[in-house]
Amino acid sequence: MVNDSLNRVARWLAAQAPHILSESLNPGATEEQITTLETAVGQPLPDDYKALYRRHNGLNEDAGNFGNFFYGLSFLPLAEVEVQHNYRVQTSEPAPLQKAHSSLKADNAQRPLWLYLGFDGSHVWLCVDLDPAEGGTYGQVILLDEECETAFLVADSVGALLADFARDLERGRYSLDPDAAEDGNDYLAPDPSIDLVNWFNAERWSAADKL
Repeated sequence: MVNDSLNRVARWLAAQAPHILSESLNPGATEEQITTLETAVGQPLPDDYKALYRRHNGLNEDAGNFGNFFYGLSFLPLAEVEVQHNYRVQTSEPAPLQKAHSSLKADNAQRPLWLYLGFDGSHVWLCVDLDPAEGGTYGQVILLDEECETAFLVADSVGALLADFARDLERGRYSLDPDAAEDGNDYLAPDPSIDLVNWFNAERWSAADKL
């Protein structure tokens, strides 16, 4: 499922945003890099998460093209995932959420087992949840909005996230940011109806506003 979705994403990028495919996306992570993170986390990484990183180890922020990935967010390399995880392990003061989906634990937004996957550069994180609440799914993908103190479910798994990404690309729910294009960059702009950063105005995430 993961490789099929990534193949579809690659075909779309090759036709519409080739610089993301050829410059921004890193080559796959090594088994040693994956094992290093798994050891640091102290729990097994989901198979679809590992499959994603075997294909692409995040985005290269030093690349000639300033690109992005799912929902217009960054895509963190494993080394940065580990740095963020270790920082939150050392953060003793919990930060309770004001609103959270029932499948998530709301007592601490700095939960170390929410592995950061994507970031908007400000206050919105896409995370892989390795510590779900009762009724949640190990490896579910969630959004954490630190400014709004809100977290909600985005996809049941990394595989489902990538399937949604491929489908949204194919159905025209992404375009290229015109300002970035003027600077010679391929940078994805999600349609307002699916925009995670502005989730409170997006049709897809309307249920989150009622938490």
